[in-house]
Amino acid sequence: MNQTSQMTAEDEDLIRALYPSLRRFAGVVGSLALEPDDLVQEALVRAFRTVRLLDLEDPAAYLRRTVVNLASSGWRRRARERRAVRRLTTEISQTNPAIYPSDIADLLQVEPRGRAVLYLHDIEGLDFTEVARMTDMTEGAARMLASRSRRKLRKLLESEATR
Repeated sequence: MNQTSQMTAEDEDLIRALYPSLRRFAGVVGSLALEPDDLVQEALVRAFRTVRLLDLEDPAAYLRRTVVNLASSGWRRRARERRAVRRLTTEISQTNPAIYPSDIADLLQVEPRGRAVLYLHDIEGLDFTEVARMTDMTEGAARMLASRSRRKLRKLLESEATR
């Protein structure tokens, strides 16, 4: 689909049907710095530049992969920014109040693809075959990523409990 193509009523109906689910998904996959609506809208813009959603076998899977890719790019960019700030900052001011991390903060330490797999499997209840298809990976890779992500969350939560 080129940029001059007009959106049809069928396109609008499809977007209306998919948007709530995509927004929830983007809320889990994206960081707190990213608005879920912004992720979904950017995914839709990118999709409409290259393909007609109605021509796809599974538009929801295509858009979810796009959301994960966008979130991953932002996550990597913010990780580089955090490393740069850490290098520049030698010590934390003693005047700052104590920070008590939340479970959400722990979840955000898992990469976006890992959060996507956990969300689709554990929250949406999809089997790993479907999760793999929606995240553009093999079933084994999806299972492994879910396992690694759960292990990371477990360690983070356990380390909080011992503080």
